[in-house]
Amino acid sequence: MRQREPNWSTVNPARVSVPGATGPDVAPALQHGDADGAAWRPAEADTSIRPGWFHHPAEDARVKTATRLFDIYCRSVGRNSKLLLNVPPTREGRLHPVDVERLMAFRDLRQAAFGEDLARGARLIWERTGTNTARAEVEFTRPIASGAVRLEEEIEDGQAVARYVVQGAADGDWTELSRGTTIGYAKIDRFATAVTVRRIRVVIEDAVRPPEPVRIKVYAAR
Repeated sequence: MRQREPNWSTVNPARVSVPGATGPDVAPALQHGDADGAAWRPAEADTSIRPGWFHHPAEDARVKTATRLFDIYCRSVGRNSKLLLNVPPTREGRLHPVDVERLMAFRDLRQAAFGEDLARGARLIWERTGTNTARAEVEFTRPIASGAVRLEEEIEDGQAVARYVVQGAADGDWTELSRGTTIGYAKIDRFATAVTVRRIRVVIEDAVRPPEPVRIKVYAAR
């Protein structure tokens, strides 16, 4: 399960007027939202830890691995969506030990990857470069090895960012690390390869209104 880009938390009620509505516009409306939408309806990523929504003993060997759950997390929560993970109880009303083991391992993976924000306490520079463009830069006191960033908008007044690029620099020129469209309450970008940097910046190339400062969290290479 993954959330597609762009992912606006606002929707146009006219495109999906009632629950269960069908038509060619329904899937895109639910998968992407609408930058000009009048209703706030954040995306939901629904999936199950098992092949189906109920417990069946024959499927005890087919429970999603912790690695698979972590990937789903990064592609749903990490793309401005809510993750609704179904964990069905057995007929005895208990969670199966395999499911519990996978959930605990999933928690450990998330903690190992995102437990320490290397940008905490680092100096942040925010600069408006145009009406709907800006730059945010984090500078570290020493070189760090980074494998991912988490970007966050202040969504109390809605979303703004429509296109951005993440760049890193050691001592010389900036290098592109990732790029994307919407950010919203959370956008996790995992780099193709780990990089050693002294600075990381986010260049907002387009927004639907003047963007506010974006929070940047930086994580170590894993």
